Amino acid sequence: MQNIPYDKNKIGKFLGWGGEHLVFDYGDGQVIKFSLHVCLAGKKAVRKLKRDYEMGQKYFAPYLLPTEILTWKNEARAAEIQEKISCRFLKFADLKDDLIKKQFTDIMERYERMEKEIGAPFDLLGREGLFKLNPDFFSNILIMPDNKLALIDFTLLELKPSLFDWPIWFIIKWAKRKQEKILRKFLLVAHNA
Repeated sequence: MQNIPYDKNKIGKFLGWGGEHLVFDYGDGQVIKFSLHVCLAGKKAVRKLKRDYEMGQKYFAPYLLPTEILTWKNEARAAEIQEKISCRFLKFADLKDDLIKKQFTDIMERYERMEKEIGAPFDLLGREGLFKLNPDFFSNILIMPDNKLALIDFTLLELKPSLFDWPIWFIIKWAKRKQEKILRKFLLVAHNA
C-alpha cells in the first residue's frame, strides 16, 4: 500500500463541505480538502483537478489562492492544501467599493478571455450559490479583510461524463446555466455602480 503524502495527525476539525470538497483544519493555519469527484472517478478526476489549477494559474494568478495538490495511489487519489483564510463571499452590494469593482472587472476580463481561448468557464457560484434560489453572491470569489479578491476551488465547468462521474457532469450542466444568469446580474450591477 502506497503511503499518503499528508500527515494524518495534522487533520483537525471538520469545517464543512463545498460543492465537491470535504474541508478540515490542517495543522496551523491551513486546511486540507478532499474531493468527492476524485473519490468517484479516480485518475480522471485527479487529471482534471490538476489541469483546472494550471488554467487558474495561467489566467488568474494574482487572485488564485495558492494550492498544493498532493497525489497518491498512482495519481488516483488527491488532497488539496490551502492557507486558512478569513473572508466573505462577494455580493452585489460590494461592487460599490472602487477597489472591489476594479478587481471584479479584471477577473471578468480574464474570465471572458479564458472562456474564449479554452471553451469553458470556471465555477463562480460554488455550492452555496448553486443551491440558493436567487443568490446575490459568488461563493468562489471571496473578499479578504483588506478588500482584495481571492478565487478558491478553481473548477472548470467542463467534463465528459463517464460511468463514475455522471452526477458531477449533471451538476456542472446545471451550474453553467444558473451561473450565466447570475453573472449577467453581476455585470449589470458593476456597470451601474
